[in-house]
Amino acid sequence: MNFRLFLIQFKKKWIFFGYLAQNLNLMKKSLIILAVFALMTACKDKISDTKTGVSTTENAQIDEDVGDVSLNEIETEEGINTESNTSLQKNEDDTYSFRFNLKKGDTYPFRMKITTDESMTMGDQSASMSSTRTVDFDYFVENINNTNFILKATFLNFSESFKAPTGETISFNTAQGRPANEDVAKNWAIYKAISGQSFTMEVNNKGKVISVKGLDKVRSNAFEKIKSDFTAEEQTYVKDLLENSLSVDAIKVQFEESMNIFPERNLKIGEKWEDVQNINEGPVTGKNTITRTFEGIKDGVARVKVDGVMNVGGSETQQDLTMTMKNNSTIDGTIDVDIETGWLNKVHFVKNESSLVTYQQGDLKQIESAKQTVVTTVN
Repeated sequence: MNFRLFLIQFKKKWIFFGYLAQNLNLMKKSLIILAVFALMTACKDKISDTKTGVSTTENAQIDEDVGDVSLNEIETEEGINTESNTSLQKNEDDTYSFRFNLKKGDTYPFRMKITTDESMTMGDQSASMSSTRTVDFDYFVENINNTNFILKATFLNFSESFKAPTGETISFNTAQGRPANEDVAKNWAIYKAISGQSFTMEVNNKGKVISVKGLDKVRSNAFEKIKSDFTAEEQTYVKDLLENSLSVDAIKVQFEESMNIFPERNLKIGEKWEDVQNINEGPVTGKNTITRTFEGIKDGVARVKVDGVMNVGGSETQQDLTMTMKNNSTIDGTIDVDIETGWLNKVHFVKNESSLVTYQQGDLKQIESAKQTVVTTVN
């Protein structure tokens, strides 16, 4: 067997190795989790906190050495309403405590856009591709029960576009008609079947999900709408897809990891808190660190600065072929929170990732490199 054919077979068999490195959750709580909304990604692929040892926001360490923190033009206290009708409450010790302060009868949007640009090189061959995904979602406050909010959550619209290395572009938008390409049309049909459907959530004023109701109806309604578009074998896959992506656990993760911006404890302006994830998944080891800084308040908006870095690597040998991987990711972004309601005002993240994979069998060596930039915005 020649080296190139063996390499292809090896890569197919051990594709999880590179996949794991590229899909380790760099942001955990800070990066807005959209994979849950991407119905083509099952929740079982998510690395659990138990395995990775990630410290959650509630257990985060606070770095009180803030002498080198630059607030730039952000006002630290001017103009803030410290009465009870706000989400950020200023305490006597100059710390702030956070709670959601949503209003009955109001609707709160979640509009997300993810743009990805990627380039890859292997030997004398190179390729590049890009994609864009948007998600439109609404939360309507039906009622307030003491410190809990009863929310009607509605899927509004989904769209995706993909530019292949060949230059060909395929796309769909559930606000538009059925695509001509049949494979794309099937994806469109799944998202279209979900668009416009609603379920109910009860969450407390810290953003913790108490209960989720109505997802079974969303799943059954969606399946009934689209089952005629799929073969019997495909219908089984679609059912599993809906069960995983529209499960109570999936929706809970999406909401809590998107909305829980502040830690449970009180914060002073300039304070930092950090999540550290020690990664030890088979051959892949490394560390992921996310640092967030409560920078200040300006024009009714509280800003949180987010910085992150992940370095992982590892090596695996099968049938005399060794694959060695190194991956580095950095993230830089800001989260702006409305101080009256506690809702996301604006989110902007840029993640830059580079990876290098070396395949070697005896004296034969092949090197694969890739770079990826992902820009995520919300609202």
